[in-house]
Amino acid sequence: MRRFGPALLGGILVSLLLAGCGDADGPGADAPGADAPGAGASAADKPAPDAETVAREPSAIYGRYCVNCHGTGMAGAPMVGPEHRLLWSEEIEEEGFPTLVKIAIEGQNGMPPRGTCFDCSDEEIEATVLYMLKESGAK
Repeated sequence: MRRFGPALLGGILVSLLLAGCGDADGPGADAPGADAPGAGASAADKPAPDAETVAREPSAIYGRYCVNCHGTGMAGAPMVGPEHRLLWSEEIEEEGFPTLVKIAIEGQNGMPPRGTCFDCSDEEIEATVLYMLKESGAK
């Protein structure tokens, strides 16, 4: 008996997965609710938002990328929070805000570039640094 190779099985699985993707004109287009208000425009009909106009919230970026180190002090990262206000205030006084943003973008010592948020824009990184400073009550 002949055995199927991994490539053939993978191709079959991909075909089955793609078969589940329907189009608006295919079967099910007459489904109940298809004529409901707002149902006529699909996501494909709407223009995609410009990536530069859709900025993520700094708190969301911090919560996903920065908190791992800045919430625990891992690898010597300055921790965020009101109890660390003096540390952040000293950083601002010594380094200046533009330098902190540059470090966040380029990385330094244990700080990886962009805090590993490689699809974050420079503006998002800057806003996140400002968010961290505000959360720490830095002056």
